[in-house]
Amino acid sequence: PGFEELKSSQAGQMIVVRARDGSELVSLGPSYGKWLSHDQIPAIMREAMVAVEDRRFHSHFGVDPLGLARAGYLAATTGKSIRATSTISQQLARTVFLNNSRTFTRKVREAVIAMALEWKFSKEEILELYLNKVYFGGGAYGVDAAARKFFGHAGTQMSVSEAAIVAGLVKAPSHYSPTADREAAIDRARVVLGLMQTNGVIGAGEAAAVDLAAVKFAA
Repeated sequence: PGFEELKSSQAGQMIVVRARDGSELVSLGPSYGKWLSHDQIPAIMREAMVAVEDRRFHSHFGVDPLGLARAGYLAATTGKSIRATSTISQQLARTVFLNNSRTFTRKVREAVIAMALEWKFSKEEILELYLNKVYFGGGAYGVDAAARKFFGHAGTQMSVSEAAIVAGLVKAPSHYSPTADREAAIDRARVVLGLMQTNGVIGAGEAAAVDLAAVKFAA
């Protein structure tokens, strides 16, 4: 599919119940927020997600040979099963076209589709699709829905602390979502801040200045 067609596809249907005058009473089902273009998504949010989920995003071709090699080495030397994190392109392929089954066939299809996405779209388009479609927990799909759900404002206004919290949710949305466990979300965000510092997104001073305990969550 083309970029516009992928933008319009959704993982589920949201139902909005309105009063006779058109005012919204309640929304049911998944929440998608507004679609944000690559430039509308705050740079700190984009960079936080890359630092956490796929630090070689800008240099690989859809799959990460270095990451796979490292996972294979650890499996061979420790005897543990291979645990390689999927790239952002692979996660997008899984989100849009596949499911979460752990079969070898699905992983191969995921890699092939990820490489096809990289061939067809720019890195900016892939990141835009990903950040608008990935599930962040609490019924929120996409960064704008997550910002509105967890912080009560649009996704165009993300602070460093908020970006760290949201970026940390992808690993386990049901567990880390602030609507499920605020302390777990904050603990995960501390890990994310460390990765952001390690990958040069923020400096040591900026990381130390972030007060996650002061983040105001939406009621």
